[in-house]
Amino acid sequence: MSIALTLRSRSTVVATAVAASVLCGSMMSASASVSTGDRSVYVPITPCRVMDTRPAPVGVGARSTPLTGNETYTIAVLGSNGQCSVPVDASAVAMNVTVVNPTGASFLTVFPADAAQPLASSLNWVAGQGATPNAVVSDVSADGKVSFFNNSGSVDVIADVVGYFVDHNHDDRYYTKTEIEAKLATKVDKTTGQPGTIAVGPAAFAPGSNPAGISYTVDPTGSITVSGGPLCFQAAVSLPNGATVTALRLDGFDNVAANLSVTMNADPFGSTVAIVMASAASSGATGVVTVADVTITAPVVDNTARAYSLRVCTDAGLFFYDARIDYIAP
Repeated sequence: MSIALTLRSRSTVVATAVAASVLCGSMMSASASVSTGDRSVYVPITPCRVMDTRPAPVGVGARSTPLTGNETYTIAVLGSNGQCSVPVDASAVAMNVTVVNPTGASFLTVFPADAAQPLASSLNWVAGQGATPNAVVSDVSADGKVSFFNNSGSVDVIADVVGYFVDHNHDDRYYTKTEIEAKLATKVDKTTGQPGTIAVGPAAFAPGSNPAGISYTVDPTGSITVSGGPLCFQAAVSLPNGATVTALRLDGFDNVAANLSVTMNADPFGSTVAIVMASAASSGATGVVTVADVTITAPVVDNTARAYSLRVCTDAGLFFYDARIDYIAP
């Protein structure tokens, strides 16, 4: 069995929000840090009501009575609660919090349920004041809850979730030209999902001339077996211009009597003379084997001067199921 390579030429606008958290005065903020690691990313959602302490028919959640003076009330905000569904891996929530029906001057503090109440206010009002809203961002507790503290008097509280924050691993470091080139050289090939490898299966190969008495079969598992004599197959391949070929491999079956071999040729346009790029022979072992060669005579791909294709030749009784080209991306 042999294989040859023939050469052929020819906003999303990401919106991020930065907001102060009421947890002990901590703050999520944008910076020019050159470090790498988790950073909070804001995800806006269609506003949904997670809590309304007013009685039916407008109430939402388990409570239908106002918060009293010096009372802390805790609710779950992650998962499905009220009319909301917030991912359980969110680290903070952004809410529009509104107080209605206040009986006295007071303030409201919103904070994570597992944190000490901070000396801070999220909303302020006086007795008899009309509905008073404010934007509030708060971290959540380890079990996904947020607490609401009312200082004095009684007041109904409405909380609408408008977005949430999730941790995202940012890499804010600056890279040198050498580091960038090294990353590009090892990037993943988008066709196969494998770093620097093009794999060509039997379905891509077409047989050449088929002499009388020679036939082939395509197995459902994805292999081609030849009977009656040797037969060659060819498949066009597309390699990135400027890529450096590092190895040519052929996977198939060797029955010792007829060993596998692999060659890779580069045919320049306007000429029938092949440039041998790689060749190898199997060890003669019985069974499924991989024939590989890493001695590449002309390794740099030049799509402006050559056309590339894989050519696999198999002896009778042998089969192949995969031909692969390893390369370093340009």
